[in-house]
Amino acid sequence: MSNTDAFDLNDWFRRWDIQSVPDLDDKVRECEFFFDFLSVETDRNRFRWLVSAFLNAAYSFFESSALMAHFRYTDPHSEDPCIDHEGLAVLRRHVKVSQRTSNPNYVKTAGLTPITTQLYEFRKKNTHHFSLSVMATGPSLPEDFHFGSMRDAGTPVIPLCRETLELIKAIYAEING
Repeated sequence: MSNTDAFDLNDWFRRWDIQSVPDLDDKVRECEFFFDFLSVETDRNRFRWLVSAFLNAAYSFFESSALMAHFRYTDPHSEDPCIDHEGLAVLRRHVKVSQRTSNPNYVKTAGLTPITTQLYEFRKKNTHHFSLSVMATGPSLPEDFHFGSMRDAGTPVIPLCRETLELIKAIYAEING
C-alpha cells in the first residue's frame, strides 16, 4: 500500500463530528416530539402534518431497529456482523422482519399486530397515495380527530398514536435494557 492510500486515523478523528451522531434513542425521542405537538394541535391541517411526521418517525423506528438488530454486534475474530437474536425476537412479536439474501443491508418491516398493521397502513396510504384524511367528529379537539372522511367510519387518531408511542418505548426499553 502506498502512502497516498494509507488511512490516517488521526485525520479521521479530527474531521469526525461526533455530536452529529444521534443517540440510540433518537427515533424514540423523535416520535415523542411529534406526539407532544399533535396531542395539543387543534388546527386540522397542522394536526394532519404532525400526524404524518409521527407516522413516518414511528415507521422509521421499526425499520432502523430491525436494521440495527441485524448489524448490532461484530464477531471479534472475523469482524463480520452478528445478529442480535434477542432484539430481533422482541421486534418480531410486533412486526414482520425480512432481510434480502442478495443485499443483506436491505432489511424491511411490515405490520404484524393490530396496532402495527394500522400504523403501517395509514403511513403507506399517506406516503404513497394521498395526504391523510382527518375529520373532526366532535368539539373536543384534537381528541375528536379521526382518520378518514366518512362519518361514523373513522379511526381515532390520538389513541392510535398514543398506543404506538407506548409500544415503541416498551420495545426500545426491552431491546436496550
